[in-house]
Amino acid sequence: MSIHNILISRTSDGLLLTANTDTRGSSDPEDLKRSFNQAKLLARISARIPDRATYVMDQFTIHMISALNLTYLVICDTNYPSVLAFAFLDEVQREFLQSNEREYVESVTRPYALIQFDTNLQKIKQRYNSSRSMHSKINISQLQEEIRLRPPHMITPEELRPGGGATAADSANTQAHFTLAIPRRYGNYLPINLLVVVSICLNALCAVMNFTRGIAVINEAHVEDFSKDHYQNAASFIFCSFLLLFQVYLMCYPRKQRKPLACATLGSVCLCQLYLWELRNNVQIFFHVTVACYGTFVIFTRPVQEKLPQYTL
Repeated sequence: MSIHNILISRTSDGLLLTANTDTRGSSDPEDLKRSFNQAKLLARISARIPDRATYVMDQFTIHMISALNLTYLVICDTNYPSVLAFAFLDEVQREFLQSNEREYVESVTRPYALIQFDTNLQKIKQRYNSSRSMHSKINISQLQEEIRLRPPHMITPEELRPGGGATAADSANTQAHFTLAIPRRYGNYLPINLLVVVSICLNALCAVMNFTRGIAVINEAHVEDFSKDHYQNAASFIFCSFLLLFQVYLMCYPRKQRKPLACATLGSVCLCQLYLWELRNNVQIFFHVTVACYGTFVIFTRPVQEKLPQYTL
């Protein structure tokens, strides 16, 4: 009952960054080698597997977690406690992120470019293979409760075939308790709340109002009364509507530069309102600017879950 191999890969392209391939502790090296090949396949398709998953084979089990565009996999005996396996992966994740700059990890192009991290993997593996010491250091009951509330996705052989992958039905139980979906490079927003819903609705309303007003201005620009200002005003209305919809996008999908983008969007909305000053009264301008400010506030304050929940409670 022990941990055997560990792999760390980049989620977006499946590139193996480092791995521990020691087979001395296995009674069946050939079977372990086949399991290692299965783990490499899982690493390549990890972008379409939920961020915590388990693949059970005859003699060995592969557990995996994904976060921050990195996937961590461990091959252990089938009777090795899953709570300890996920606690192990969580510790490997923390150690790896502390030891390697994220920018460098994103830039490497050759396999096993971070093989020097294998020394750290060996040390952590030795501790987790000493069941007596780990049971004394980890609260097993709390870990079991975490697994019970958020069970890992059970990978089926069909998902390893080309075109396979976790479906909404497969991960329904997981999504019932947590915002899961597919791992994203810049993390996932925490579950939506009332403030976000209100902001999305207000932005959508203002976007529709701006777009409708822009179309109306174009229709007013008859050929005999052609004026360049008509089309510039219409373009400003329509552009403002797209800016407000872009705010909705930033509220729903976290981006690496979402805060600078939110500030730039807010500034552009304000400039559009200044340009359209003569076509709107003060109340209308105040309403549109307030909605844009509120949307920016939501983008700044909506929390992002960039790391998996801690298993070592």
